[in-house]
Amino acid sequence: MDDLTDRLTRLAERTAPPPREDLAAAVVARHRRDRRRRTGTAAVAVAVAAVVVAVPVVVRGGDDPAPATGVAAPGSVPDGVLDGPPRGSLAGDAAFVEGVRRLPWSGDAAGVPEPALDGRRVVFAGEVAGQRWALVAAPNGDQPAPLVPDPELETDLGARGGTVAAWFTGPAGAAPEQMAVHGLPRVVDPAQPLASADPVTGAVVVVTEPGDVVSVSERPEIAADGTASRTWARVDAPDGVALVDRGPSPLPSDAAYRYRVERDGTEVITTMPDTPWSQFTQPELDVAWARAQPAAAPGDQVLRAEMDALLARTGLGPDDVAFSVLWAGDVPAPTVGTARLAVFTATLPSGAVYVGTTAGVAVDRTGSAGWTCGSELRAAGDGDRVVAAVCDVTDASADSPVLPTLVVVAPAEAASARLLDAAGGVLGEVPLVDGVAAVGPPPDGLASVETLDAAGAVLERAEPLGEALLE
Repeated sequence: MDDLTDRLTRLAERTAPPPREDLAAAVVARHRRDRRRRTGTAAVAVAVAAVVVAVPVVVRGGDDPAPATGVAAPGSVPDGVLDGPPRGSLAGDAAFVEGVRRLPWSGDAAGVPEPALDGRRVVFAGEVAGQRWALVAAPNGDQPAPLVPDPELETDLGARGGTVAAWFTGPAGAAPEQMAVHGLPRVVDPAQPLASADPVTGAVVVVTEPGDVVSVSERPEIAADGTASRTWARVDAPDGVALVDRGPSPLPSDAAYRYRVERDGTEVITTMPDTPWSQFTQPELDVAWARAQPAAAPGDQVLRAEMDALLARTGLGPDDVAFSVLWAGDVPAPTVGTARLAVFTATLPSGAVYVGTTAGVAVDRTGSAGWTCGSELRAAGDGDRVVAAVCDVTDASADSPVLPTLVVVAPAEAASARLLDAAGGVLGEVPLVDGVAAVGPPPDGLASVETLDAAGAVLERAEPLGEALLE
């Protein structure tokens, strides 16, 4: 699953928007799997946190008169997960259900049109973790059917789709008028389970078909050998609705949390719930520097935010992870002059080491654009091994040139790095200063990097970083 996604807080820090398509277009030809992030000083910690959340959607229709039933006209919402009468502990309260059905969908998302009332259906209304929750679905007017997004490009569904849905929450005992839209309305596949979460209260609601088996996993478990796995716990789901009270979370999102739905022994979906951002105070981090710390630059925001994102993706707190920056420095970038590149490690509770990279450029006086150049999970004790990464440096605009840069960070005794192809042939050699080189562009066909000491003896070989899977 795509971590983290990669969404930014933009509506009162409650929900994240799609990634920058212009930045994606600039670098996709070389590293389609890279995560693209946009950060700003006001909310830098959450702006780069990797989490997949609700996708904004334009819906069609107006405030048409509707029957006071709480259920849309037959056939207006396709059969599947959203089919049938309302479910949940409040489903029998006709006045409450009807009031929820008539609630506005715009919330903090100014300009989101309302779906027609006569097409809305209340799918769920109930209570969990001291809150009232509701799920409402509606046809999306004359919009085309949903498109399947390219998972490598993380293409958003945008306004396309035949069915839209919105979650609503309110305090215990809330009347309908005290309920508010939770996150943003989104295009949905009515055949797929839906889930939403609130990290402030710890509530998780999963809505699927009756008879389905629902399981949840709190976070990935990274073993000392650098492998990731998950432990799953089954949750009761009467009438196809699973309610979980996890307790309040100190983290800004549920990026580590997953739910899984199985039907007749076959997995239907494994993913994270839609999660609007909670109010978040950036935690203090004790970060060690293996080399001299350079003067501050906008790209430093990206480095710090990527560390916060790692905490969110692993479900760990700042006291559970030891961060170290192996190297940070500036390289040429088109238009904006320089980009700040950084290589860091994070030692996890098991001793395993996450190796991460970031690149960032200034885009205005208040923020920066950033992305990653690869990552890796290593076994305990391997954090000091050589790191090689290829960063495609841009100015974060749609028509930006791309400057591929090879970064090699090795122990200080390494004096040079030999660049090899897949057959072990030598493509070139670059000097290392204090064990570091940042040069570009790397030769075509680069498959690995071999470090040598001052006498020419081979020390270590490493491939350029790929992408660590923390699912």
